[in-house]
Amino acid sequence: MKNISKKTAGIVAAVIVVVIAAALVAVNVMKVSPVEAEQIALNQAGGGEIVESEISNEGLWNEYSYTVVNGDSWYKVDITGFGNIEEMESGSGDSWRY
Repeated sequence: MKNISKKTAGIVAAVIVVVIAAALVAVNVMKVSPVEAEQIALNQAGGGEIVESEISNEGLWNEYSYTVVNGDSWYKVDITGFGNIEEMESGSGDSWRY
């Protein structure tokens, strides 16, 4: 009976390791790179130029924040590590500097 318990515990431990490894691979495959995040910010602003950027590390992935100037309009775009828009703010003129 002890032999079966050890085998079962070994199988359970192996399954847990495989699940954790698969989760880590999935997170790395789904997260966006800084280049992809920049493109997302530019798309949200309808084009323009990135004038400020900040990348912060949140655990296993990064979060991105960009200020995009497009003509007289500015956009502050916060993007999650998976490419979702977390927050977006916009205005006109150079008030983005403050």
